[in-house]
Amino acid sequence: METIAIIGGGPAGYVAAIAAAGQGKRVTLIEQKELGGTCLNEGCMPTKSLLESADTLDKVRHADRFGVVLPADQVEVDWNAVQSYKNGIVNKLVQGIGYLMKKNKIRVLRGQASFITDRKLQVIQGDKQEAVEADRFIIAAGSEPVALPFAPFDGEWIIHSGQAMSLPAVPASLLIIGGGVIGCEFASIYSRLGSRVTVVEMADQLLPGEDADTAAILQRELEKAGVKIYTSTAVKRLSPEGKLAVFETESRVFEGTADRVLVAIGRKPRTDGLGLENAGVRYTKQGIEVNAHMQTSVPHIYACGDVIGGIQLAHVAFHEGTVAALHAAGADAKVNYRAVPRCIYTSPEIAGVGLTEKQARERYGDIRVGEFPFAANGKALILDEPVGRVKVLTDPQYHEIVGISIVGPKATELIGQGAVLLHTEMTADLMEHFIAAHPTLSEAVHEAILGAIGHAVHV
Repeated sequence: METIAIIGGGPAGYVAAIAAAGQGKRVTLIEQKELGGTCLNEGCMPTKSLLESADTLDKVRHADRFGVVLPADQVEVDWNAVQSYKNGIVNKLVQGIGYLMKKNKIRVLRGQASFITDRKLQVIQGDKQEAVEADRFIIAAGSEPVALPFAPFDGEWIIHSGQAMSLPAVPASLLIIGGGVIGCEFASIYSRLGSRVTVVEMADQLLPGEDADTAAILQRELEKAGVKIYTSTAVKRLSPEGKLAVFETESRVFEGTADRVLVAIGRKPRTDGLGLENAGVRYTKQGIEVNAHMQTSVPHIYACGDVIGGIQLAHVAFHEGTVAALHAAGADAKVNYRAVPRCIYTSPEIAGVGLTEKQARERYGDIRVGEFPFAANGKALILDEPVGRVKVLTDPQYHEIVGISIVGPKATELIGQGAVLLHTEMTADLMEHFIAAHPTLSEAVHEAILGAIGHAVHV
């Protein structure tokens, strides 16, 4: 029986393991820590749990809008219970992956793996060492937070996102360096749990690369929640003594203090210690080089997920892991990045798929744009979440839907509909007689599409 060895038990790795086992291969999965990787243990799942706690607190605080009156002085946050809820979810999901490994007869080996040759790995755990040989290999080693060159993580004052999820208490003040997805999500969490939050971003907008007016709506709502936001601003110095930060813009230099500093300036592929040179695998600081089948420069060695430095999203890692495993098992599988949804779990939520308006205008010129505000959507009003809108972009020649951006209630759920539209290369006119359920939030997507082809909306 052909053998496949997989380095890393995160989204790319464990999905690849299941896919390879399903093809009748004998699979060994090597993981240093807990199964599930960063996403499950220090990323997607725990942050969404904390966000749910913050959302619930928000709802309770404003329950009087729905006719439910609670004593204001009895609404409080039990941080230990919040952490317990989060940890319970993570533990249940980790156990679930462990069950899937057993069900699919996948051998799980604990330790740090590195290539000795292109056909052999060395796995070290403590004082134990084991050699693993295989016919094919899949590298899914993930990524790690990027530190500021002049201020490394100390785990106390200067922390990364993994540490920010398990603080001993909600900090009185929190400085977040980086206004990307991670920074904005933590701003949304801690500002509502009681921290005084400041976000510093070098670019001229939050969420660089995302739709500009979508980011502007989020900034306005964060500022309403008390978050101080500085764009086009760089951090020049962090001094643990006095917990002092020095910032610089084009016109001035100023200072601030904070109880904690969360550095969220990005993540980098985890390639150190893998012995890639011993296997002849080509890589750069940006990640391991792969083709559309996820093959590296050594054809029997594959790589997928964050370690290749592409789109660092768990659902992309699932797809890449599946492609790598299927091709390694003999199928003609290729990656498809055409319709990758982007989800940001802030308050309000943000999601997108395809091109932003700026990107679409650069590519197509005179595009068509349809928008529909949630303020005109009945379900959004019932939920008391009228902030935001849906924007749909179509190309000028065929009216193909080339981009959708959503900011507002349940945006990360609604974007699934948008991903299907782009994946199937749907044109806006084909949606003209589509029947959307009423009252639902998804009506806003349909109305925005109608707007893109110049039809009146059903206000």
